[in-house]
Parts: sequence; C-alpha cells; structure tokens
Amino acid sequence: MKFSIKDKLKAVLELMRVKNCLMAMIAVLIGAMVVSQVVRPLPFDAINVILAMISAFFICAGGQAINDIFDAKIDAKLNKKKPIPSKRITKNQATVLTILFYCVGLFFAQINEITIFIAIMMVVLLTLYSSVLRKVKYLGNFIVALGTSLTFIYGASAVGVITNTIILFTIAAFFANVAREITKDFEDIKKDKGVKVTFPILLKEKAKSIAIFFYVASPLTAIAGYIFLDLNILYLGGVVVATIVFAKAYELFVKRKYSLAQKKCKQAMMISLIAFILSIVII
Repeated sequence: MKFSIKDKLKAVLELMRVKNCLMAMIAVLIGAMVVSQVVRPLPFDAINVILAMISAFFICAGGQAINDIFDAKIDAKLNKKKPIPSKRITKNQATVLTILFYCVGLFFAQINEITIFIAIMMVVLLTLYSSVLRKVKYLGNFIVALGTSLTFIYGASAVGVITNTIILFTIAAFFANVAREITKDFEDIKKDKGVKVTFPILLKEKAKSIAIFFYVASPLTAIAGYIFLDLNILYLGGVVVATIVFAKAYELFVKRKYSLAQKKCKQAMMISLIAFILSIVII
C-alpha cells in the first residue's frame, strides 16, 4: 500500500509524540527562567536556552520513536493505527529517524559539560528502557520519570547554575511522574500480562502502596518549597490548587478508575508547571 507524503509526515509527527516533545521544551524553559532570577536576566542566556530546548525536543522525539520500534509487535495486536503497525513507517525508517533525532538532540546539547552529560545520559537511558528494560517495566517507570523531571535541571544547566529551588522542582516532578506511570501500569495490566513485568503484575495490590507513596510525596515536596525556600505566595496558591487536583487523582486511583486518575495527574502536573513559573514573579 502506498502512502502520500502528507500521510508519511503525519506518521512521523505521531512517532515523535510532538505534544510530549513540546512539554519537554517548556520544562527546559521553566528551569532556565527559575535560575535566571539568581544569576542574570534570561535574555543574556537566550541562545543557550533555545539550544537546550531544541535539544530536549529531539532527544524526547528519539525516545518516543525507539519505544515504538521495540513495541511494534505488541502494537500490531493492540494498536494497529500507530505509525509502524499501520505500515505508514517501516521499522527501518523509524530506526533512521531515531538516530537522526538523537544526533540532532546531542548536537544542540553542546552548550557546556553538564548539558552534554545529561543529554548523553538520557539518550542511553531511553534506549536501554526501550530495548533491554522494556520487559522490566517497573524499572522503566523510574527512567521515564527521571527523563521528564530532569528537563528542569537541563534548562538550568543551560544558564550555568543549578539552584536548590530547581532541584526541589525536579524531585516533585519525579514523584508525580512515577505516580502517573504506576497508575498507567494498573490501567494496562491486561495488555502487559505475559509481555512486561510491572509493579501491579509483580506485587499485585501491594503495588498500590508504592503508588500512594508517590502520590503523597509529590505535593508535600512542592509545599516544602514554600516553607524552606522562601518562595512567594503565588507559588503556594498554584501548588495548593495542584495538590487538590492531585488528591482527586489519588481518590480516582483508589477507586480503580485508573484512566481518569491518569488524566487528573496530568492536570495536576500542568498546574504545577504554572506554579513553578509563578515562583519567579516579584511581588
């Protein structure tokens, strides 16, 4: 079956998960904005920050693409509309695109030693996650969460300084993403059986205790920022709203409404991003 150029381009964008890549860019920008208040105005580092944002976008795209390559057999049974199972993109083409995305990401990461180190580390971890560790998904949860949360430190590194505030934001984001990943595992338990080892498959109901820990740890960490790092009242307001939404996600999780819990987690994380931005407002 032949596909038009338009179909091919659409498939490439689907392979990249553009929304996830854009979120990575935004997180890098927020990381840079937060630490810029400590050193110098952001425009002085604008070029470096833009390079870091582009780098994060393409490394994220590479991670998404390689995941689809190794999940092609599963997707052929469960999600035939995805780029590879639908044959709009072949495995070989997806492999070339993955290498291209990674190379572009690493090229733009050449800002300083820290950004290069983080970029290489994430390429290695994302590749290991999809290839070697994909069947041991309970470890993959932490890799995905680490990759998502490190974007804040990546942005800060582009400016040249990593503050306690950005470390706290990174930890809070890490906890939130682990909670969401485990929630997704509960949602996908039937699909993953016999294919991947997840916390719910490995520990059954006991896995909920692990998820609950991260559900609680994320908002508590964010609130600690206001208490110990002297962040402003606008930040606290944003965190309180995010905590309320996160509590709703927790409630849905306990009621086994995993799909809805995931969506609430995403909403809470988006509100948290707004709170992180509000933390730099001078009042």
